[in-house]
Amino acid sequence: MDGLTVDFAGHKMVVAGQEKKLTTKETELLWLLAKHPGQTFSRENLLEKVWGYEYGGETRTVDNHIKSLRQKLECNYTRPWDIVTVWGVGYRFEVKK
Repeated sequence: MDGLTVDFAGHKMVVAGQEKKLTTKETELLWLLAKHPGQTFSRENLLEKVWGYEYGGETRTVDNHIKSLRQKLECNYTRPWDIVTVWGVGYRFEVKK
């Protein structure tokens, strides 16, 4: 994508020329969402796919990781990408045209 390079193996990305480090879970979450642009994932589905079935924590963990990713991705109206909240359902990665 224009202005975004992600090194999933290295757990980092470059946004508008600035390198940002990602945690392991942020990397896995971004990988899943970006691999399926436009597809909405529920919090429970993200917990299952990223944290595993045995994860017994709060679903707000997903919200916290999404918030962190948005900050690192510098999501705003000028960027060609975003992690969109689908109210009452979950989240999806969008690439704007």
